[in-house]
Amino acid sequence: MSVPGAPTAKEKKYDRQLRLWGAGGQEALETAHILLINATAAGSETLKNLVLPGIGRFTIVDHAVVTDEDLGTNFFLDDSSIGLPRAQKTCELLCELNPEVQGNFISDTIENILKSDPEKIKDFTTVIATGDIPTSTLLALDAILYPLDIPLFVVKCVGFTVSCRLALAEHAIVETHPASTVDLRLFNPFPELSALVEEKASSMDDKEKMTTHEHGHLPYVLILLQALNDWKSTHDNAPPSNYSQKNEFKKLLRSKMWNVDEENFEEAIAAVLPHFNPPSIPTDTKAVFQDDKCQNLTKDSAKFWIIARAIKEFTEKNDGLLPLPGALPDMKAESKDYIRLQNIYKTKARADLAAVVGIVQELLKGLGLDGGEIAESEVETFCKHAAYVKLIRGRSLNEEYEGSPRARVISSDLSDATSLIHYYLGLRAYEAFISEEKNTQHIAPGAEDSTVEADTEKLNKHVTELLDKLSITHSPELLEGTEKAIGEIVRAGGGELHNIASLTGGVVAQEVIKVITKQYIPMNNTVVFDGISSRTQVYQF
Repeated sequence: MSVPGAPTAKEKKYDRQLRLWGAGGQEALETAHILLINATAAGSETLKNLVLPGIGRFTIVDHAVVTDEDLGTNFFLDDSSIGLPRAQKTCELLCELNPEVQGNFISDTIENILKSDPEKIKDFTTVIATGDIPTSTLLALDAILYPLDIPLFVVKCVGFTVSCRLALAEHAIVETHPASTVDLRLFNPFPELSALVEEKASSMDDKEKMTTHEHGHLPYVLILLQALNDWKSTHDNAPPSNYSQKNEFKKLLRSKMWNVDEENFEEAIAAVLPHFNPPSIPTDTKAVFQDDKCQNLTKDSAKFWIIARAIKEFTEKNDGLLPLPGALPDMKAESKDYIRLQNIYKTKARADLAAVVGIVQELLKGLGLDGGEIAESEVETFCKHAAYVKLIRGRSLNEEYEGSPRARVISSDLSDATSLIHYYLGLRAYEAFISEEKNTQHIAPGAEDSTVEADTEKLNKHVTELLDKLSITHSPELLEGTEKAIGEIVRAGGGELHNIASLTGGVVAQEVIKVITKQYIPMNNTVVFDGISSRTQVYQF
């Protein structure tokens, strides 16, 4: 017999992750359909970390059969898998991890699918490309996915070297999960808050009207606001504006303490620096408001842009103030006083939300829509996080490869022999090698001992050709780091190390979840990892 209000079986199963991204994020995961191209060790580990939290479906495309080499790196294959389709066996074993996830496989090459049925690629929520894939194939995938805003993750894992490239045109994040969304409105108190301070002000400094216990349990927000009123009366009605004045204000607060151990006053003093800032619209939020998609709405505009426009109009009508989030931090106070203060903030937040919802409805009607397209809950979430929204605009692989991977990013790091830009160049050369050899033997550089030296020369040549194409000045001295990186890549012979593949799977799956749930801030463009030095660098090419 189920107990009313008790967590469901699903809530128990996914308890920890629900705490991270909530029911909305979990729903986004459960409706996702992931395509994994090639069941490599890194690819399988990535999929494992998506199956466990409960993605809806996945499909593996891989034409290879399982070999002895696969068993050495891929924990989702066993002896009985030898000679069987790698996509099938990996799919079967991954499905055992979570019966609620549907797994499919296609024993074919991605090239054949792109030739026979390219529209099929559009059915997926996210595409993860791993293994040795020629450049032409990656660019063909990118040409289909990027215009549709379907994320493409290109993962290369060779020996100790890893890179992950996210190609995604536009990614708007409302729930970035900042450390705190608290806005106390100390410099712009609303009438209900000011009225409460006025009510308490006459008692705060009078021992005949307030007991020591009551004084020691005043919510620090009220202490700050009352002290601010005192400060303004002697400073031309201006709040503390610099570090020196804030320190003076702290002395004023300390002078109001009746006992040295009043924790609420210590909380007030600690809150001065983080909360005594003039109200302003953060840079990222301002960029969203100024964006052309926010300024010029159409009936096809995404919900994000319609709500953003509504909040922009709200700020213009409210002296540049964003909607109040309504959150209140914990503080030492009597329960009745804290609840009263909390209700005042929540009531103001609800009033701001209602105003924004009204603007949203007007905008929808102006666009010829019936007004039911955007739920109030979505507007509420945006209002609570309006100061922390983030918009990421990426670059396509075709822009990077056919255009320019922002040459200055490479040239600025080239002289640093320890920079991971050398591994980026080495992996680009590795990919060029694979692309060049695809119609011949399709063997990774260094896979055969007899060709190590020749393969190394080919990769160095590919790097030189890339730098020349980008008009980047280079010399043997500048390329010392690149030569060392290429040496490590060739030494791996195209093989994966399971511990590195496992780490890669964790990192990539984390980024995939961020993109699918549209929560937290994902990687922007390229992450390179060197397993030897355990270092990571992020580049925007």
